[in-house]
Amino acid sequence: MINRLILPLVTLLIFYSESLFVILFPNLEWADQRILVPHFLIIFILFICGFFQYKTALLYGFIFGFLFDIFYTEINGIYLVFFPFVVFLAHAMMKILHNNLFVFALIVIVNVSVLEFLVYQINVIIQRTDMTLIQFADLRLWPTLVLNLIFYIIFAYPFKIFLQRKQKQLLED
Repeated sequence: MINRLILPLVTLLIFYSESLFVILFPNLEWADQRILVPHFLIIFILFICGFFQYKTALLYGFIFGFLFDIFYTEINGIYLVFFPFVVFLAHAMMKILHNNLFVFALIVIVNVSVLEFLVYQINVIIQRTDMTLIQFADLRLWPTLVLNLIFYIIFAYPFKIFLQRKQKQLLED
């Protein structure tokens, strides 16, 4: 029973870690006016897609996208739609590309970029931002990709091992 709760609890912990990161590192001196957006949750959901089960990742994308909208955004439905869409894109990319950690890093970076760009476009459409595309890329996209790439480098191997063990346990049951 407890074994079944570990994956949702780890995902919930990562969901919470994003807000902790924002609280603990609000003003990094080197960041200047840059906007660092942690996407630790979607990275972990993409790991679930790549190294555990696609359907589970899609379900977590819906659930945690909805929770993300409720707790962090003022516009409900953005992440509810975009998280599963990004999982779908990653799954389609993984069907074509080999599934190792280096290639998976490229898939994660591309999908985080897609997620950021889609959120930016929604904010432009509803006039919640006046950033140009160049400003968005310079002030938000590149710093966000660097931050999330650092997160990926630190946690890729532990996430892969954890999810492969969960997959093995699932197959044994």
